[in-house]
Amino acid sequence: MLEAFVGTAIVVFYIVLGLRRPVLALWTMPLLAVAITFRSVASERPELFLFAALLILATLIAIAVSEREPDAQQWFHKWAFWALIVITVTIGLGALLIGFGLLGAGMVLPLLFILGALGVGASLISYGITSRDAKVIHIFSTLGGSMRQNLPLPMALDCAVMGREDSIARTLRKIEKWVVQGYSVTEAVRRGYPQCPGHALALLTATERVGQIPAALEAIRADAELQASERNRLRPIHPVYPFVILTIMFLIIMGLMTFVVPQFKTVLEEMVGGELPAATQVLLAVSAFIAYDYGGVILLVSLFIAFVVVPALWLRGRFHQRRPERPYLLSRLGDWLKWHLPVLHWFARNRSTLQVVEMLRLAAQAGCPVDEAIRSTLQLDVNLCFRRRLAQWLKRVERGENIAAAARQCQLGAPLAWAFDASGGAREVTDVLEMLESFYRSNYGYRANLARFIFWPCVVLGLGATVGFVVFAIFLPGVQVLTVMADLVYP
Repeated sequence: MLEAFVGTAIVVFYIVLGLRRPVLALWTMPLLAVAITFRSVASERPELFLFAALLILATLIAIAVSEREPDAQQWFHKWAFWALIVITVTIGLGALLIGFGLLGAGMVLPLLFILGALGVGASLISYGITSRDAKVIHIFSTLGGSMRQNLPLPMALDCAVMGREDSIARTLRKIEKWVVQGYSVTEAVRRGYPQCPGHALALLTATERVGQIPAALEAIRADAELQASERNRLRPIHPVYPFVILTIMFLIIMGLMTFVVPQFKTVLEEMVGGELPAATQVLLAVSAFIAYDYGGVILLVSLFIAFVVVPALWLRGRFHQRRPERPYLLSRLGDWLKWHLPVLHWFARNRSTLQVVEMLRLAAQAGCPVDEAIRSTLQLDVNLCFRRRLAQWLKRVERGENIAAAARQCQLGAPLAWAFDASGGAREVTDVLEMLESFYRSNYGYRANLARFIFWPCVVLGLGATVGFVVFAIFLPGVQVLTVMADLVYP
């Protein structure tokens, strides 16, 4: 009775702590839950494990509901919410798999169910990405159209959302609220549209310094439309296809190498004392290493990285807003890898140069001094390694060095330096930057399509070679057995 009272008191305490001090509850609850779990294992009392699970759920629910206003929610509210979703989905899948086992469904039906669940999840993610892009296009086209027509922005936004209650209308109303309170357009978008892509918000912040927000809004809208059209184009192969093929092939190989092919080995040894073909022996050795040795652990870690870590990082990068002014550790690591890997380096450099050239063009059109224009580029969401070169370029220009020579010394590219070698004044610099922007944009799209149409055929060839080797190694023992039996019948 005393233990039940103490346990109830702990749960109630953490519910109150999660409502009042959610950060403290989020950091201390896992330590207490782990201690209770170890106590449950040491004392062989499973009820303590159930108590730990109840403590986790109650604390997460309290943290998730401690702030109901979406605008005021912070990272710990979101972490608790997503942790509850993961726990719910895991429990649901576990219950369904146990139900399949009790019904004697075997392995095929649960596997098909898991693949179907993954397909539904991928469809929902694809829908989320598409709707996010559509929202970006609609919001920035509305803002840009209102500013181009010199309309009062609050009145224009109010007319645009009149009679609508969808997600886009709610976001525009929030932006309108912050504009009415006297905030700038950039700050209003930052506060009213928290899901705004990081590169769009960075471009708004940079162009606000040079008074080119309408042009930035138009550029963001055009870039979002280009990305949406690229995603809808016909692709030579879906990126998930190789993983599905390899997963199905692995399951078939493990079944055949464990239960079928060893029987052929027994038959050959009993009949003629022969051995299995070399390809079959290699496949058997690999299967045995995975099933009975450390290969299983390596495989599980690889599958966890491929199907959990990589998709999670991709989703975080796709939906989570980057912070150009204070980059996350993952952003720094990702930018460093992109900058130093052979193929990705070109794309990272080209994309960053495109953003810088676009920003410099907008600043030149506004008559902004060169040093102020370069300082504005440091607000952009470019590769961090490239940004360090921009910072060096700014320091050299502020010391009075030649702009083009400083760009070459900072290794920013000959085309960018050539733009400031122009002797025709600001107008010629603007024209050259506009031409470079068009060149980098078209070149980036061309190289991306070229890399895609070279990479995926190579992947298909690799899959074909792998499947061919597996089929050869599996069916060759059967052919060898038939050959031996034919020699016995027809000497």
